[in-house]
Amino acid sequence: MRLLTTNTIGCTTAKKMCLTILLTMSKIIGLSSSIHDAGGALIIDGEVVFAMEEEKLTGIKSLYNQNIFPEKTLNLIKQRFDVDLHTCDHIAQGRLYTLDLLPKEYHTNQIKEKIQSFSHHQCHAMGAYFTSGMEGKVISLSHDGAGARSRGKIYLCEGAQTNLIHSQWIPATSSLAGLWGVATERLGWAQLKDEGKVVGLAAHGKINHVIYRYLSQCLYYKNMDFKDPGWESKFRYICNKLQKDKWFDEDKKRADFAATLQKFVEDLMLKLLFQLHQEYPDYRKLSLSGGLFANVKLNQFINNLNYFDEIYIHQAMGDSGLALGAAICKAIELEEIKKPLKIDHVYWGENFTEQDWAKETRKHHNLASENFDIGRVASLIDSGHIVGLFIGQTEYGPRALGNRSILVRPTDAETHQKLNERLDRTETMPFAPSVLSEYADEIFKCQKSKYAAEFMTLCCDTKDEWIDRIPAVVHRIDKSSRPHIVKKDANPLYYHIIDEYRKISGFPIVLNTSLNAHGDPINNYPHQAIKLLLDGCLDYLVTETNIYSIK
Repeated sequence: MRLLTTNTIGCTTAKKMCLTILLTMSKIIGLSSSIHDAGGALIIDGEVVFAMEEEKLTGIKSLYNQNIFPEKTLNLIKQRFDVDLHTCDHIAQGRLYTLDLLPKEYHTNQIKEKIQSFSHHQCHAMGAYFTSGMEGKVISLSHDGAGARSRGKIYLCEGAQTNLIHSQWIPATSSLAGLWGVATERLGWAQLKDEGKVVGLAAHGKINHVIYRYLSQCLYYKNMDFKDPGWESKFRYICNKLQKDKWFDEDKKRADFAATLQKFVEDLMLKLLFQLHQEYPDYRKLSLSGGLFANVKLNQFINNLNYFDEIYIHQAMGDSGLALGAAICKAIELEEIKKPLKIDHVYWGENFTEQDWAKETRKHHNLASENFDIGRVASLIDSGHIVGLFIGQTEYGPRALGNRSILVRPTDAETHQKLNERLDRTETMPFAPSVLSEYADEIFKCQKSKYAAEFMTLCCDTKDEWIDRIPAVVHRIDKSSRPHIVKKDANPLYYHIIDEYRKISGFPIVLNTSLNAHGDPINNYPHQAIKLLLDGCLDYLVTETNIYSIK
């Protein structure tokens, strides 16, 4: 709530009067208590001030902790902003609403009157468009496994105006994201967690036309929809046949299967985007959301099309983005957000004080500590050490963007294997780089959609002269990379660490992977980061005030 005082002249008198106008703005809590990826968000006076996934607070990947209410997220909102479901003005929920989804303590008339449900894919599409910063005519497209009633939506957007032109209704449609999930499972990985491994594997294989024909018998494109609704039973039947021929066991066949799947998904998406381009040629910008667009190679494919001048992918493209999307939908309805926001960063989670760190480190007598020194940190990276960086507030979304990151020099080809072994990971994708914004064009072919690259949501090709110089962050087959472009005003301390490393090494770029061990969410708490150090995953752990190591 704000008070605005202005001086004015009364209509019936010449006297100057002081008129106080009460402008009511809102505190909106967004919830995403869906089957997976629970989380919460807070918008105050039209500004996003908090967004976080419950898994980062529980320390358990959402895949293994489904159908939960985001209690820890709400407790953190209360702790930081003194706002809860009772005292906020509005509650926006990113799913089909039922009061039964809330714990009984919230089953009150007061809560019932202010809670509102928004369509799953409306939350996705509006969450993406209204954080894109895009001006002019924009298409906002969402697609995932399934919402409550649809698998995706398409909006035509300009300023505050959004016009829904198509919904991919269930049960009449099929899902590219669902196809990818089942394929991930058949390759021996976990749905909702390991889809990125299939993306990385795809570049190691070749297109198999028999497999492509099988896929075409499961799904096809027709008038902005992916058909047919019986795709899953057909696909599982085909996979059972392929299993007998070792397609999911032998390395070459696995890679060829993944490559063919990637090509098939790109081809069907191309048909949709071609139709949109033909029917709406003036719409030269595209915002994307939904779990399908966690596929950074698909995003690169779309970015390379000449249909659009710029694309943007919401930072939490999966269902963890529904909470913020729901809150944005309510803010739009209240006219508190009137145009797409150009956000500088997504460091909207939890932060910790020097006292918090002291409390944890006192428990471990084998920890050595020295005062933070930026030159020392840069020197450790340059010497080939594995350095954990834990600063500021936790990032929103699945990408580590410098505040909960592991940093390594990018110059060693063996780093991929070394990190996988130290972190007990089995990554097929190359590790991503963080690059200073002034040098991004020098190293990568990223002429457009740089804003999206600030959040590490798409791949770019690496320029020839840099491929052999930074092998740790370049895919050894297709020579692509997934850059995180770092601007000084977005994360000053992280920027200066990389810049100091540049002064020592000549490289304005570091390897950046998430601060967590295998199977864990991105670490949110000091004790988790300390455990990584004690377990030998890290050589050093850096905070704003200290550099920790093992004695």
